[in-house]
Amino acid sequence: MTTTPTFRLHHPQLGSLTGRLIDHHHADGQPVTDPVVQFRSISYATIPARFSQSVLLDHIPDHFDDRPHGDFTQYGAACPQVPQPTGRGSATGGFVPGEEPIIYDEQNCLNLTISTPANNVLGETGPSVPKRLLPVLVYVHGGGFIEGKGHVSALHDTTKMTELAAHESMDVVIVSIGYRENGEPAFNYGMRDQRTSFLWIQKYIAGFGGDPSNITAFSESAGAASLYMHACSDVPLFNRVIIQSGSPSVVGIWTLDECDAYYHSLLSYLGIVEATRAERLKALREVPVSRLIDFIRDNNISTMKPYLGPESEFFPQQPFWSNQGQILANCPWIDEIMVGDDSCEGLGIGLILALKDISSSPYIARVRSILGEESARRVLDAYEIQEGDLIFSEPTHSTAVSVAQSGRMRLYCWQFGLQNPFPGSPFSYAMGHHFVELLYQFMTLAGRLPTHRNHFLRRQGEEMARSWIRFVNGLPPMPGAKPYDLEEGSIMVCDMLQGWTVRMRAEDEEISRDDPWGPRRYRQWEVLSGEFKRAGQTEDGVGLHNERIEAARIALLVLDIPEARGDQV
Repeated sequence: MTTTPTFRLHHPQLGSLTGRLIDHHHADGQPVTDPVVQFRSISYATIPARFSQSVLLDHIPDHFDDRPHGDFTQYGAACPQVPQPTGRGSATGGFVPGEEPIIYDEQNCLNLTISTPANNVLGETGPSVPKRLLPVLVYVHGGGFIEGKGHVSALHDTTKMTELAAHESMDVVIVSIGYRENGEPAFNYGMRDQRTSFLWIQKYIAGFGGDPSNITAFSESAGAASLYMHACSDVPLFNRVIIQSGSPSVVGIWTLDECDAYYHSLLSYLGIVEATRAERLKALREVPVSRLIDFIRDNNISTMKPYLGPESEFFPQQPFWSNQGQILANCPWIDEIMVGDDSCEGLGIGLILALKDISSSPYIARVRSILGEESARRVLDAYEIQEGDLIFSEPTHSTAVSVAQSGRMRLYCWQFGLQNPFPGSPFSYAMGHHFVELLYQFMTLAGRLPTHRNHFLRRQGEEMARSWIRFVNGLPPMPGAKPYDLEEGSIMVCDMLQGWTVRMRAEDEEISRDDPWGPRRYRQWEVLSGEFKRAGQTEDGVGLHNERIEAARIALLVLDIPEARGDQV
């Protein structure tokens, strides 16, 4: 039996903490060049009861789970959720090196994992203390607001990124957090869990060698949408943000009536008929958590959305597609932004995959009915429909435009277009599918990547991690990268032909015209954006009707078109 090397840290507020020392080999057998200490699954909050807000912890609990007090060498629990495929049939086409069985625990799931360079906390004798404060990078996992466990996942393990930063003399402390995905949508439990985790990080990260005044957050999909929504709130959480394929417009707009209908469908499914609100809440809290997961699975719920309305008391100004970029641009506590997406976002999203079963004529009819003949003609003339543009790519582009127009902060843009290289994955050899960058940027699958072209794919993953690390350290993400502006439109592109390159928009449009997977769709995004704004123009021509625009966008995403599926009408 192999003994795990450990490391003891004296935290000035939390006391003696034991972490895992990675100093010889990573989980995939690759040698370690610069040792890393990882503290796994530290509890940052408690949950008083189901359907209640989390409470920030100011100490390490004596009894949090079954691990010894102060011992953070092993992962703790993830939040209950619908289990996702692992091994063959998963996105990675096989088990990730170091993957362990996942424990799900409703009450003990609010924890975070910290990786810190060992050279910053090594001491001569006794418990160690940090030598200096380093930039902090915080990962918030995605998963459609229905699943995700990046803080206890081997795929999202942050030790290799921490090691790379140390090896290149750009030390960072990396944190990955867990949060609840399920709950009553109107009360945003998951969003408030995330906020609580950042407040914990601000309060305690200095004891791990992190600088609480220099925090960069990064994430993809639902996690990126979450970070974007935090930037629309008035609670300062981080100084820089990297938004990967996500925005508040991914969530869509639920009314209170729709939330109430969801709530009553849950009650009906569970057979809860109590008369008063208090009695119903008591009954919901007594239902086994497995039944809540069954409800999600059996009803094919693709997301349990955060609630963006004023009743949430989370947003000073409600974010819509039409104003989210402006709100982000005016966020007073963010200094720099990176924003980007994948080249074929619709691949990998169950909702959008349904487009493959829809013939063009009924969908075109729907576009005409929603936008009107003239606007529909302009959109359809410009477009070869790309799945995912409406949800991810166009909002990414319009966000960049809004931030650039404000001129208040530096912005870098990127797009990722490598393929999924793993046989046995449902996305095998798909180019630039949604979330594909996660198979590269943590470098946890480097040993399974094809080795041709002098380890081309591995090198692109390392370059992506390096770019994020440079940005955290206040540098341009890549040598030659320029802040995005409306004149040149600098963008960092990663594709299967050239890897990572920096291009201006005109250059990128020219080069990508001959790409086998299709050209970049700047003009199409701008046509789509313009027509949505036209559809939401107020009667007096001043301003936009945000709700009307949202209704049009959502209507274009509703794919229940009987004639498109071949159903009998």
